[in-house]
Amino acid sequence: MVIKRTLFVIAAMFLCIACEQELDQFPETGILANNYYTNQENVESTVTATYNELQALYDYYMILWGEIPTDNAYIQAPNSNGGARALEDFSWASTEGFVGSIWENSYEGIFYANTVLDIIDEVLYDSESLKNVRIGEMKFIRGFLYHNLTTIYGEVPLVLDIDDPTNAFDDTRTPLAEINAQIELDLLDAISLLPKNNSAGRANEYAARAILAKHYMKQQQFDKAAAQLETIVTSQKYALAPIDALFGVDNEGNDEDVFSIQYASNLDGMSEGSRFYYLFTQPDDQGGQGAMAMESSLYALYGANDLRRNLINESSNVYYINKWTPSPNSNRGDGGDNHYVVRYADVLLLYAECLNENNNTALAGTYLDLVRERANIGANTATDQASMREAIALERRLELAGEGHRWFDLLRTGTAVQTMNSFFQQEGKSITVEPYRLLAPLPQSEVDITDMEQNPGY
Repeated sequence: MVIKRTLFVIAAMFLCIACEQELDQFPETGILANNYYTNQENVESTVTATYNELQALYDYYMILWGEIPTDNAYIQAPNSNGGARALEDFSWASTEGFVGSIWENSYEGIFYANTVLDIIDEVLYDSESLKNVRIGEMKFIRGFLYHNLTTIYGEVPLVLDIDDPTNAFDDTRTPLAEINAQIELDLLDAISLLPKNNSAGRANEYAARAILAKHYMKQQQFDKAAAQLETIVTSQKYALAPIDALFGVDNEGNDEDVFSIQYASNLDGMSEGSRFYYLFTQPDDQGGQGAMAMESSLYALYGANDLRRNLINESSNVYYINKWTPSPNSNRGDGGDNHYVVRYADVLLLYAECLNENNNTALAGTYLDLVRERANIGANTATDQASMREAIALERRLELAGEGHRWFDLLRTGTAVQTMNSFFQQEGKSITVEPYRLLAPLPQSEVDITDMEQNPGY
């Protein structure tokens, strides 16, 4: 379980207590924290640990979750990892590895963020401005993780402090309205505390605005979302990069990067790299596993002049999205590619979506066309709100393919069941997506030892 799991982390970090000791032998978590966090260096190490949980989340499962249950992609590798093949046919169960991994990494990140927020005011920092930035970063990550958790699982335990280990089995699911309010509060606080510029891979004000906009859009609050996105657009801080200068290690830190998760090769015993190339590109002698292949029906949607076709490889009539570079060494999981959580094209298309839903279809087309023209496909031909809605959805699908957005877009727009059932029918597959599949099951290991009830249908 979440808190139980973090107790072992705390013990190892603070007191090097052996993992086999019983839960009731641990002192209160707060006491451990107070004994350990005596200087800025110790707090900074936990800030780094919080970001590291984002690395773990997006190295594989969050991207697969965003692509494989959709009409974008499928598992092509002979042997999938962690039961991921179940994402293809909507047969996943509460015991699947990816169901538990997303939950665990998310709550470990929340625990680290809570730890920093709990003690940082008592620690002497080199400057109050840096301390405030760190508070903003932790609130950003906590809000971001809860935004993801509620999208995937629905109601989850809302944990906002460092709990006493004696409460380790008392987790219950918090009402969604309460979690949503906390997400909004965390991200608004982050916006007020974060700088407009921050070092690579760290959240800034605009990253927080982008995630807050997505949070609002999930609740159909398009006016609020548009205001956040407009601030990003009018800041003139970001721009669309050329397609051939958008992906790959050599193009990191370009003008389109609003927030990305950082990976690097040949660091810390090759432990800071990414597995994107190894897992997602076509099988080859450089270690490509081919775990994610593009649906041929998606490939057919790219026009002959669409520059994004250059990001697709074909092998024996199988199409692979090619947005990643191989590892520079013998470790196939030590690639250097960062992962875009938000890039400027995403922001522009979200802004267009909000404008259209707010009955400003003409202006929505203007922002849609910025992305289309960058891809060399010209202006859109939508004539009304409904056709503009379809045009924006299609453009998001083509622009962000393979980056882990499609399933979450289908959920946000309420079109997941209809879209996927139509797709399976067209493909001649006897798969029916039931509405309960819009939420993942809670990990069974959590349900078994807490007061939480499983999502219906599982």
